[in-house]
Amino acid sequence: MERKRKMAAAFIQQNYEALLEIINCINVGIYITDQNGKTLLVNDESVKTGGLGRNELIGKNMADLVAEGYVTESASLKAIASRTEESIVQQLREDGQVYITGVPFIRNSELELVVCTERDITETMRLKEILEEKDKINKKYERELEYLRKQSLSADQGLIYRSRSMSNLVDMALRIARWETTVLITGESGTGKEVMASFIYRNSHRNEKPFIKVNCSAIPENLVESEFFGYEKGAFTGARNDGKSGLFELANEGTLFLDEIGELSLAMQSKLLRVIQEREIMRVGGAQNIPIDVRIIAATNVNLRKAITEGKFREDLYYRLNIIPIEIPALRSRKEDIAPLVMDFIKQFNGKYAQKRRIQKAAVQVLLEYDWPGNIRELKNITERIMLTSDGEEITASQIKNQLYHDSTAFTAPGIDDTMSLSQQVDRFEKNLLETVLSQSKSAYEASKILKVNRSTISKKIKKYGIEYSNDRT
Repeated sequence: MERKRKMAAAFIQQNYEALLEIINCINVGIYITDQNGKTLLVNDESVKTGGLGRNELIGKNMADLVAEGYVTESASLKAIASRTEESIVQQLREDGQVYITGVPFIRNSELELVVCTERDITETMRLKEILEEKDKINKKYERELEYLRKQSLSADQGLIYRSRSMSNLVDMALRIARWETTVLITGESGTGKEVMASFIYRNSHRNEKPFIKVNCSAIPENLVESEFFGYEKGAFTGARNDGKSGLFELANEGTLFLDEIGELSLAMQSKLLRVIQEREIMRVGGAQNIPIDVRIIAATNVNLRKAITEGKFREDLYYRLNIIPIEIPALRSRKEDIAPLVMDFIKQFNGKYAQKRRIQKAAVQVLLEYDWPGNIRELKNITERIMLTSDGEEITASQIKNQLYHDSTAFTAPGIDDTMSLSQQVDRFEKNLLETVLSQSKSAYEASKILKVNRSTISKKIKKYGIEYSNDRT
């Protein structure tokens, strides 16, 4: 066997010039060693790639080249050790890389030679790095374009934000808009739940169908069922002769937004649950079911889980509504959104009141330091009030502070008028207080919560004092 191995090496030595001439015709490096790693034959391409002369390589063992630091590892030695094909990437110079494959030549189970092919991949790797860098840049541009597209889309539909938390919510809203499932939007009063509901509707395939908004707390309890489901003629005293379609029928094939859903009575919750499950309604005084195709988006500032434990909200309805939950964070927890929001409000009111106002950086800083218990609605209210009650082209820090911390335009008790009786002065005080609270509330129900009275009391007082007020507020 040893003689055969020597014969293979001897064959190369005897035919060295002819073999060298042949392998020099090949445009990849050829490097041949014997079974011990001794270099037998190297073509011109391999010499050019490796950097050492042919005379320096012939007879040199690959183990010595590794030990002397000419190469970091050897495909020949790996192939000798494993007796199988081995491939490596060799760093031969500062900016050069070579892909080397060592193939063992085995005859009669005996390893005789290892033939290595070498391909310079320096340019390939350089192009790969360039392509990877371009791919990174392209992905960055794609992300920026998507961000700008989303920002533009959101702004056009009333959602102004810069915070990561709101960006994630908008991403979620865009995804779920195309789905048919119910959505439950939660968050403090004034955070923009109705705006989010409208955004989902506008980006859904139902966006050309009706979008019916209803404030559940604004409908008197004795009218809730007829408002939701409609009624047939003669259903009750005062009913229209031709009957009336309810909100579900009006929203058919579209979307029904149920704001302040936590204020529905348990009886009405049961009926709403049935409608969601059966997808049909029956008018008050009716005898047949009417199929409906309505997507429901609900919203509340009430902690429904707590309401469930208190027996005020049905758990089964909660799970029907809460398939996709969206919780809008309070403005105080996403203060990055304050500056873009106030800029948008100023732009709106400049157009509405034919002004050219702008805001100082110091004034924005004051806004950032405030806690905003009334959230976006309070920010909008303050912005409009300042633009109407202050002078100058710039909104200043002192103007903001006066409104936020001194609130010179807020309700104050009227002075004593000795021409009026006690009851008249009490009425005047009550009217002024009610007007102030209503101006800062989204609904009569919300005003009743602030004043700690029943909603019916608020309605009676509005009527008593002739206060102009509509529940259709955003």
